[in-house]
Amino acid sequence: MVSSSNDPFFIAALISRSQQGLLTATEQEQLDEWIAASDENRQLWMELNDADVQQQQVRAMARFDEEAALARFLADKPTRSNIRRMIHHSWKWAAAVLLLVFGISTYFFLTHPGQNTRWFSQKSTQQDILPGKNGAILTLADGTQLVLDSLGEGRIATQNGTQVSLANNELKYDATSATDETAYNTVTTPNGRQYHVILPDGTEVWLNAGSSIQYPVAFKGRERRVKIKGEIYFEVASKSWQPFVVEADQLKLEVLGTSFNINSYDNENTVRTTLLTGAVKVTPLPGTMNAPKAQVLVPGQTGVLSKPDGAAGAALTITETPDASNIIAWKNGLFNFDGQDLYSVMRQLERWYNIDVQYIGKPENVIFKGKMHRNTNLSDVLKVLETMDVNFELKGNTLYVK
Repeated sequence: MVSSSNDPFFIAALISRSQQGLLTATEQEQLDEWIAASDENRQLWMELNDADVQQQQVRAMARFDEEAALARFLADKPTRSNIRRMIHHSWKWAAAVLLLVFGISTYFFLTHPGQNTRWFSQKSTQQDILPGKNGAILTLADGTQLVLDSLGEGRIATQNGTQVSLANNELKYDATSATDETAYNTVTTPNGRQYHVILPDGTEVWLNAGSSIQYPVAFKGRERRVKIKGEIYFEVASKSWQPFVVEADQLKLEVLGTSFNINSYDNENTVRTTLLTGAVKVTPLPGTMNAPKAQVLVPGQTGVLSKPDGAAGAALTITETPDASNIIAWKNGLFNFDGQDLYSVMRQLERWYNIDVQYIGKPENVIFKGKMHRNTNLSDVLKVLETMDVNFELKGNTLYVK
């Protein structure tokens, strides 16, 4: 029998890693030994795997080194009053706090096995909001609107000879028989929805919540031009004879074949374009106050266009982005809270959970760290954020931040 097998925190870490599919062969043996040690352990293991709430909690620990962080946490035993200060200085403190938050229910089960059923019963009655999912609204050229997540697969429309179809939760276009007449479609993702679209030229776009893209049902001219709002990730089909142009809030992007992310939400203070591959030219649109000069991005750079504020004009700056995967974490099913302040995080939650956020008083603008799965219920996300001494109260569809 492994000497650590009676340590509830050690077992909690194994359970978390098991849910993530990260167990080594040795760790799997340790977990199997613990499960086989008693009927009580076997029953607990079954309940932990059957309960959606518990599964979401342990999955949310992905990408943190729980054991190293917990070892330091237990050695130094910080108090709640100074946890926030220490999180700013070391990612391990953030990981330790997250493990305690998401491991608390596991620890509770391990030390109070007789109360499992009652805990689940109480938990299930608390108010909660489910995460967003795939879905969008397609507006056809004649104004007809189709709710895509309510339709079956197959052809759903014909637009000037272009066939529009659904397959595998994707919207696809076949412009082989398209006429020369121009017609436009628009895909809109409400808050709480995201969607993947393959445009008529083969360009793939992923829309984050609260976003939209307008495009022709066939690209016939000298350029391929689309208009967007919100946040969208592009993988542009390479056609050197037909440049791809994206119009967003106060800027346009000119590309050939490349992949990039653009965030142009109305309620953000900047328009951010992050280039992953290829090259893109960022040009402020005519009419932008004191419009700065156009600049060309190379992979690993982000163009940040500040929006005019009063008498101050717009400014376009280029920053280095060593890990662009953080920028497109949303596309890969993750929240990226690294370096994000309270208000930025709340805007993300508003869009993904389709909630209204209201502030009571003036909450401290703390900086968060880490990633979480976006398939997590709102209550589990709030548990993490509360470790930074921010208090929340959910009433109906309104989240109050205190």
